[in-house]
Amino acid sequence: MKLVLLHGRSQQNFEETKLKKDWIDALNRGLEDSNLTLDLSEDDIIFPYYGKMLINLIDNPEDYLSKVIEKGNSATDTQSALFISQLLEDIMRNADLTDEEVLKIAQMKATEKGPLNWPWIQAILRAMDSRNILDQATLWAFTNDVFCYLKDNKIRRTIDEFVAQFIPEDEECVWVSHSLGTVISYNILSQYEGENIKEIITVGSPLGLNAIKKNLRSPLVMPSCSINGWYNAYDRKDVVSLFPLEKPYFSTDPAITNNGKVLNDTDNKHGISGYLKDKEVALRIYNAIYK
Repeated sequence: MKLVLLHGRSQQNFEETKLKKDWIDALNRGLEDSNLTLDLSEDDIIFPYYGKMLINLIDNPEDYLSKVIEKGNSATDTQSALFISQLLEDIMRNADLTDEEVLKIAQMKATEKGPLNWPWIQAILRAMDSRNILDQATLWAFTNDVFCYLKDNKIRRTIDEFVAQFIPEDEECVWVSHSLGTVISYNILSQYEGENIKEIITVGSPLGLNAIKKNLRSPLVMPSCSINGWYNAYDRKDVVSLFPLEKPYFSTDPAITNNGKVLNDTDNKHGISGYLKDKEVALRIYNAIYK
């Protein structure tokens, strides 16, 4: 039995071994409440680390961030502006921020609001930051990474091919993913023809956001490779993953099992340690492996 752990975005500054250890330590802390421990060898835990690869595929991400947040970037193409605006507005609604609040915080006029206006995009970033929901840099990096992965065929294909090679085709495995990793997982596993994934487990998934869902293969499907279906856990205060993966947000047949009772103790309610330390999430992973 193998356990596959697929990380989310913005992990390029971590070393693979350290990041993998952090995931395992957090999971074991979650299992402590059930008097259990993860009894798998190092070789049985697979950690496809694509963090540095993704950031290297994105051209000058830090310079681009500076231009957009501080000055705006009129040269940015329409496709990018439209996607990023739609994704930020999804997240803004999740945070219960209204257009009026954003305009007031940013000291903007209503005429400046619009999906193709960079001042409006910057206003959402500033409003989220001022409400201490997500800081500007984190929120921008998330939207930019997701955009690059979904909209750039070369980036998506490179990341997907890299991660797919870690599927242990000759042995059963439990597949756990977080944040952007859940989007990558869906793209890969929905096309994978094997039948050796005991269960798909996603945490902090943004798959229910309209801007992301519209850029996935359609119709949405339950990956046939999963023997015991799909379990999705989220914190109701995690604005990136607030929507459960069910109708009308993300419907599949058979339905995905959703758990919206996680209390993620990380600052932004989205961190992986806060999900893996949750007793029910940790127990679900454990049972998927051993039962």
